[in-house]
Amino acid sequence: MIEGSPLENRSKYVIKELQDQTSRIVGGEDAPYGSARHMVGLLVGTALKWFTCGGSIITQKHVLTAAHCVEPNIAWGELLPSFHGVVGTHYWNKTDNTEIRFKGYAIHPGWSWITLKNDISVLTTAKQIEFNARVGAISLSTNFVHGRINSFVTGWGNLELFGETPHRLQILRVSTISNKECAIRLWWEENVDGIRAPPFDGALEICTLHSYGHGMCHGDSGSALVDQKTKQQIGIVSWGFPCARGAPDFFVRVSAFIGFIRKSVGIRNL
Repeated sequence: MIEGSPLENRSKYVIKELQDQTSRIVGGEDAPYGSARHMVGLLVGTALKWFTCGGSIITQKHVLTAAHCVEPNIAWGELLPSFHGVVGTHYWNKTDNTEIRFKGYAIHPGWSWITLKNDISVLTTAKQIEFNARVGAISLSTNFVHGRINSFVTGWGNLELFGETPHRLQILRVSTISNKECAIRLWWEENVDGIRAPPFDGALEICTLHSYGHGMCHGDSGSALVDQKTKQQIGIVSWGFPCARGAPDFFVRVSAFIGFIRKSVGIRNL
């Protein structure tokens, strides 16, 4: 990528927004208990902890999340000791939460901060995650997802732009849109509203759309997009326009990375 190119400049704008703001689902509601047994809250800190991203349990020893959630927590090739997760809770900051620690990670070799593509990572836990009524793995979809699929995302974070992070897990019900519609809406945002963004790749990404005032934002990154009917994970929150402005949200297309995920967890039939 040439320094100062239009693509790099657009990408830096989106990345800066990702770095400058905290996470949240906008326009959602309290998630019903038991609706997200797969949900992982990724935190940093020991005495003082702050919420950074979401993730999903895919085996008893592996958590699926976004690459841009993991990479900032690596130093000299190792995960920071203060980087950890919580599972089995609707309140990320409860003192009696079940913590999980990580001993390793795999970031997709094609991940790029410039294009925001291949934004996927697998974390390996130090100990096996105990499954129970509140904690469990989510199955992954291997099918190519088209538009008009009713789905949902759960996550923690600010309820409005520059707002506070809620204690209670939030859920937002959304619908996927076709690659064609997503590309058209992205063009509209760029050319009418002057937004700069990376290009959309429908082979690697899924778009969802809700009405104005509803949508993903930064730090909901890494959370699972779940097919409402099959209850399978079809996407990973990756990037979007800040925030809940009636523009598409962009997710890693899970089916495009099944090979990478299987290799990372060492399981052929996932």
